[in-house]
Amino acid sequence: MAALANVPIHLSIKVLYSDNDIIVIEKPCDLRSVPGHATPKSNGSGDDDLDDADSNGESSKANSHAQRLTAQEAWINAIRSFAMKDGPIAGKTTPQKAVPTAEDTQTQAVDELIRNLAATPDTSSVPRKCPTFERYCQRNRKRLLPSFPALDMSSAPAKTNQDEPPLKRQKSSKLNTISSQLCNIAQIAFSIIQQRQRPLMNLPQPTDDTESAIGQLRLLSFGDYAHNNHGPAETVDEVRKRIFEEDERSRRSKNFKLHVVHRLDCQTSGIMVVARNPAAASNLCHQWRERQSVKKFYLAYVRWWPPYHEQNLLEGSIDLPLAPSRTERIKWEVRPMEDGGKASLTSWKVYESSGDTCKKERGSRHSDSDESGVTLELQPITGRTHQLRIHCAAVGSGIEGDSLYGDDPIQWNGDKPDRKQPSNNGLSRPKTLQLHAHKLTFTHPKTGVEMTFVSPKSW
Repeated sequence: MAALANVPIHLSIKVLYSDNDIIVIEKPCDLRSVPGHATPKSNGSGDDDLDDADSNGESSKANSHAQRLTAQEAWINAIRSFAMKDGPIAGKTTPQKAVPTAEDTQTQAVDELIRNLAATPDTSSVPRKCPTFERYCQRNRKRLLPSFPALDMSSAPAKTNQDEPPLKRQKSSKLNTISSQLCNIAQIAFSIIQQRQRPLMNLPQPTDDTESAIGQLRLLSFGDYAHNNHGPAETVDEVRKRIFEEDERSRRSKNFKLHVVHRLDCQTSGIMVVARNPAAASNLCHQWRERQSVKKFYLAYVRWWPPYHEQNLLEGSIDLPLAPSRTERIKWEVRPMEDGGKASLTSWKVYESSGDTCKKERGSRHSDSDESGVTLELQPITGRTHQLRIHCAAVGSGIEGDSLYGDDPIQWNGDKPDRKQPSNNGLSRPKTLQLHAHKLTFTHPKTGVEMTFVSPKSW
């Protein structure tokens, strides 16, 4: 786990199982499932930032949208911009050497390749995917690299997709055979163009690999992911070093690709499964859609649960349709199906109780000194966004630590069960969401064997 040495213990994933098809992990609370956009950091005091936002927010937003280009537009503009650049593109100006080194020759070749790409009449024909870009350079090498006819054009092993049928793989290998030197030159040129392209798209900064479960798996060499978090590379040496490091990581991970099958909310801890090849990903995604072989169980702690505290029920179900909120972008809400709500069903049962409340009289009130919280085992039959959190908030006091749907702190008002009121009892409340994916059952995508994983809650 040396790769995660800089990650706090409470934010580090734990690998429960892995083979060539899947990885099962335990994700901690407050860790993203997948990479995303980093939160912008303030450069000044809070008050100054708020004043600037108030005075310039609308104009800044307008300028941001006006300057943002699509990926294709930014790619074309990035290539064309090199036509106007004086001096070396891929490196710094260095004294002329009597016998140039291999790296000098490579740098000069990258410069020539990019300049000739910029001179291409139709730059929209230049691919913006690296493997396709490499093949494009191979087909057009006489036009793009006329000064380097002596480059070693000995073929490197072709990159093939092992999931393809044998005949298609054999045909693909013949078409994709590229010399090792040209492949390296094309990769460096692609990275330099890509660095010029990104600012034109005005995209948010991506998160670091340590900040997501998938990113940490990548650092542990379980596979690569289509999310690059490297910063801008100003010189060819920096690009060359990064490409070498990525190749080494890919070699150690045996070219496995990490495919997201399902996600957990950032605040939710528990078990996740990740696929390592397209075939496994397709199979698992089908299982998640059909909901036949996949069984998910969560543990959630609530302070007040009327079906249990007032009716002495130990299990039941919640059938409340849900739909995206019309007023808050990230939230969902309970809404009748005739008004656009989607069927949402959750089964629940009491998993653990803090007090022997079953012996209390039916309809008893929840007092300030009552510590009769209950841990529920929840099984989502459907898979709506925030389904468990909304259902718990609609029936009881909401899941503890839920700042999005729960009242913090709250107390159930016994006189009117359909209302919740803030509590002033001063009881300390957890700052983290007490929702844990503690049990997951699914069928292995290759062997067909049913697998079950259990993770104990940490609270």
